[in-house]
Amino acid sequence: MSKKITMSDIAKELGISTVTVSKALSGQKGVGEQMRQRIIEIANERGYQKSVSIEANESYKIGVLIGSRYVGNIDSFYGHMYQIFSAKAAKIGSFTMLEILSDADEKNLVYPKIIGDGNVDAVVIMGALGEEYLNMLDEKLGTPTFYMDFTDRKHKKDSVISGSFYGSYILTNYLFDKGHTQIGYVGTVLSTPSITDRYLGYVRAMMEHGIDIKKEWILNDRSINNDKVDIENNLVLPKGKLPTAFVCNCDLTANVFMQYLKVKGYKVPEDISLVGYDDFLFADVSSIGITTYKVDMDEMVKRTLKRITHVLRGEKYRGGLSIVEGYLIERDSVKDLNRSKK
Repeated sequence: MSKKITMSDIAKELGISTVTVSKALSGQKGVGEQMRQRIIEIANERGYQKSVSIEANESYKIGVLIGSRYVGNIDSFYGHMYQIFSAKAAKIGSFTMLEILSDADEKNLVYPKIIGDGNVDAVVIMGALGEEYLNMLDEKLGTPTFYMDFTDRKHKKDSVISGSFYGSYILTNYLFDKGHTQIGYVGTVLSTPSITDRYLGYVRAMMEHGIDIKKEWILNDRSINNDKVDIENNLVLPKGKLPTAFVCNCDLTANVFMQYLKVKGYKVPEDISLVGYDDFLFADVSSIGITTYKVDMDEMVKRTLKRITHVLRGEKYRGGLSIVEGYLIERDSVKDLNRSKK
């Protein structure tokens, strides 16, 4: 029995990328007519047939782009997400190439060096990048591109995100269940889509409980330009009485904020309760466990890889935005005020 031909075989024979073969066979734009006809001709001659299962000999090169501000710590959230992504890609016969985008290169709209056209079959961007940089990629990058952990209304890309809105909504209601009504939020709104979504989840919970949100209780944890968490230079504690609890946009912010409060003379959770988001442990993690909302990284990676393989094979699938829900994890950072009243 003759060996089953794959798109990778056709690509190697013609000296082109697998994604070019995929586009040609699925009738997508971006392939010259002469090349398209040559690809179809070889496919017919060799008896190529589409398969819904992963072909053992089919291998894709997937480029992953992450902003350097997200991976300053070796134990970073996106660093861990990339490790999971790389491992799962390897299991389906593909491999990944990671490129860290410096702040300067992003600001100056420097085109990615490693994942440029022709080097990889697909590109995954983990974590939001600046609007101008995304625009530049849209104009110059012909490779299929996918977003992870963020979405952008101006760019019609397949996006897989965690359930930030409902996660924060659940966390805020958890604080209400523990007797808290004076609740603030820590996160620079509009600096990233996820921080904004988590703020809106907090707002909904506050509104449903009939609690007015005080502007001075919304605290910045970084600059508006998507920079790293920098509470020391951006957060300003309100004068007078503080809320009894804060919803923090991520675990890293919660941990840094906890240390900040300690310096100011406050104890967690005795004086102020905190909840985070991600369920990810950092190198400088506090001795107090943060109550948080766990992000299902495995499922996010699985869905992204599934979409990539669908696109590269020219298969029909339901694209757009995919939201992966997580779940609440209780630890030690929230004081139960209901018990204090008894």
